[in-house]
Formats: sequence, structure tokens, C-alpha cells
Amino acid sequence: MLLIDYQAGFIVDANVAASKFYGYPVEQLRGMNVSRINVQDESELQPQRKKAIAGDENTFIFDHRLANGDIRTVEVHISPITHNANNFFFSIIHDITEQKKHDELIHDLAFCDDLTKLPNRRLFNDRLTQTIAARKRDNQSSALLMIDLDNFKPLNDKYGHSVGDLLLIEVSKRLKSAVREVDTVARFGGDEFIVILGGDKILSTTEVATVADKILTILAKPHRLTINHFDQENTQINYQCTSSIGAILFNDQQRSQNDIINLADLAMYEAKLAGGN
Repeated sequence: MLLIDYQAGFIVDANVAASKFYGYPVEQLRGMNVSRINVQDESELQPQRKKAIAGDENTFIFDHRLANGDIRTVEVHISPITHNANNFFFSIIHDITEQKKHDELIHDLAFCDDLTKLPNRRLFNDRLTQTIAARKRDNQSSALLMIDLDNFKPLNDKYGHSVGDLLLIEVSKRLKSAVREVDTVARFGGDEFIVILGGDKILSTTEVATVADKILTILAKPHRLTINHFDQENTQINYQCTSSIGAILFNDQQRSQNDIINLADLAMYEAKLAGGN
């Protein structure tokens, strides 16, 4: 527990549990500016402070710094109190670092591809559902790109699945570098990837084609893969793997989620039949 003079910005009092947690003697905590333990900038804390003073919210999640420099995630329950005409925050602090790590692990297991750490099919479907709903509201355009590697199987056949996995990881990194933060890159399964473009502007077919060309170019560059051996030196190989892309542009038209995916998939197979890349 901490008693904080939030106007002056210092700790008025602390209990023994706070001393043990933060790693400072109680005497040192008293009078310490709270910026010593707060990781967030003042600009980030100000909105939460206003909510706590107004009584609009009393539970917050912060990152706090201990005396040894460790960062812990804490849940803070704040009660504004007045004593002798002075205003304070009475804060009860719980360390939830391990709980947060556990929750993140559960989320990753449910929604992220274990190999590439990209969104898996379940999370992709959720993102596509949200995108379709948004397009119906704002009448803007989004695009879906289905991407399949042209010559992935020969690598697997020659070097084994572990080396194929290295290529998939490298492909996932290049795909993320080729699009913006607001776009979604997901692993659809096997050597198939899927990208959702747009959301904050109206896309044209020319813009979609430009992104697709960028992806084709970046994926076609040779991949330098390191094969680890237990009993000899590691082997490095250069492997070139082109891709085929099918795309569909959609807005508020009455297409189902399956229709959008299937049409992009058909377009991708047309690209493969045309010779790939």
C-alpha cells in the first residue's frame, strides 16, 4: 500500500509489503517522487490521474520499476481521500506480472501461428470479419491477397521440414516488412500466407497491384538459410523461392467472408497456372 500526494507527486507513506516489493526501506519510500517507480511518462499518466480524482475509474494497470531496475506489471486500486484538507491517493498494489505473461501465452497459443508468430487462421478470420463490417459502414475499400510459395516442396524434399520451416519464418518477416502496421499478415496454412490491405483509405486496383508487385519482388530475392548440424559445421544455403498471388478488392458489396477468400484463392491458382511469380 502507498499513500501518495498526487498534487506534489511524492509518496507520503508506505507499508512493509511495499518496502519488500519495491526494494526500498519504508523511510526511503516516504518522500520519494512517484516518478522513481513509474515507468510511464507523465503525459501517459495524466489521463488516468484525472479519472481517479473524478472517481470515474479506480483500477489501473501500470509498469513499475523496482530498486534493482526490474520492471513489474502491477494492478493498482486507487481511492482518493482527504485528510486535514490535503488530497491523497490511497493505492493498493498487486503484482500481476506472471498473470500477464500467462495470459499472453494463452492468447498466443490460441491466435498465433506457433512457427512464424503471425496471426493464425482463427485470428485472421476475426480480423477479416471486422474489416468487412467496417467497409459496410464507411464504403471504403480493402483488399485480400492470397500468397502461395511456388517452389517450397523441393526445399522440403531435399533438406527436410526443419529447413522448410526456416524459409517460412523468413517469408513471414519479409511479408511484414512489405506492408504497413495497419495491414494484417497471417499464415493461412502450409506455405500459404494471406494479407488484408487497407482500412484507413480507399484502395484502387493499381495500389493493390503495386503492393502485390512489391511482395513478389521481396520474396523472390534469395533466402540465406543456416542448417544446424550436431556433429559438424553448420551449412548455409541460398535458396530462391518465388510466389504466386491472387487478390480481390472489396467494399460494401454483399460478399460473404468465404466468397472473398475463395475468389482470392482462385485468382492465386490462375497466377500459378500462368507460370508462377
